[in-house]
Amino acid sequence: MLPCIMTDITLTHEPLDLPLSGVWRISRGSRTRAENVLVRLSWVDADGHAWEGQGEAAPYGYYGELRGTVTACLDEFATLLGNDPFAIEAILGRIEARVRHNTGAKAAVDMALHDLWGKILGRPVWQAWGLDASQGPVTSYSIGIDTPEAMGNRARALAEAGWPLIKLKVGTRDDIRCVSAVREAAPSVRLIIDANGAWTPREAISRLSELAQFGIEFCEQPCSSTDVAGLRFIRERSDIALVADESCATEEDIAALVGAVDGINIKLMKCGGLRRARRLIEVARANHLRVMCGCLIESSLAISAAAQLLPLLDYADLDGNLLLASDPFSGVTASHGRIVLGNGHGLGVTPRTIHTEA
Repeated sequence: MLPCIMTDITLTHEPLDLPLSGVWRISRGSRTRAENVLVRLSWVDADGHAWEGQGEAAPYGYYGELRGTVTACLDEFATLLGNDPFAIEAILGRIEARVRHNTGAKAAVDMALHDLWGKILGRPVWQAWGLDASQGPVTSYSIGIDTPEAMGNRARALAEAGWPLIKLKVGTRDDIRCVSAVREAAPSVRLIIDANGAWTPREAISRLSELAQFGIEFCEQPCSSTDVAGLRFIRERSDIALVADESCATEEDIAALVGAVDGINIKLMKCGGLRRARRLIEVARANHLRVMCGCLIESSLAISAAAQLLPLLDYADLDGNLLLASDPFSGVTASHGRIVLGNGHGLGVTPRTIHTEA
């Protein structure tokens, strides 16, 4: 019998439609569904064993991506994968050289490669990296912009369910009333807020001064993503710590943020996947910045990928899957804010019923 020859890695993709359980509102707008993309990488080794890794892209218009741009990039990437799934650096290097932007598409391939790699090794990604799954912060649960009564009721329900950390979306005229209602409904929970760049620097200073009475742990992105000088201006005049989100996509952004913020929020869809996320963490640590990992509206596939970083983080905001009407995957679990990293190989994700549309 002739020996089997390793095949090239093949890439396929399909729409992944994720309806939300309700309307999700932030200062930039609202949505009721996410139009994501599912990526599969297939490979047959020299012994004839077939392997598959999965990844997810969550395209977001704010970052210049739509489902159509993601799928166009994925078709380009399909020719760059080669026949060695362990050559992650080389593969992702070729992809970055081909397309400069479109980090959501890159993130999907990156996480599929890590999923494939871990499955071949027979280890979860976190374990293959040598991390301790028992370490890491709790995750926050986000409450979108709504009426003060609705936000207070949601916070009360989360507190009663044992969630210790709540993240509030802010950036409206009702911010004070909304945060006050939440604090009254959940007096013992830790609170963080996220303005998504809604305020001018001077507005931010005034608003943060008013909100400080409610015990805010930190504020994400109080002003425009391009206004680093504004972030510095706010930080010098506010007692509430600042975390850069939209202002920090890749490790190249960190140098300008040193002294302007206290921490950064990493998202796989902003930076291009796990490989780049680990670089961001290293550079942030070298500059004495705290590190958070967040998400967009994503299924448990992408959330489980981001959760592999948990032992390296100070804060986590990995709740995008919890906002879905139904989740097509099962992966990491969260109870009372504590994310549990499983022992499943690769990203440790298994499919449920996947809803797609042609």
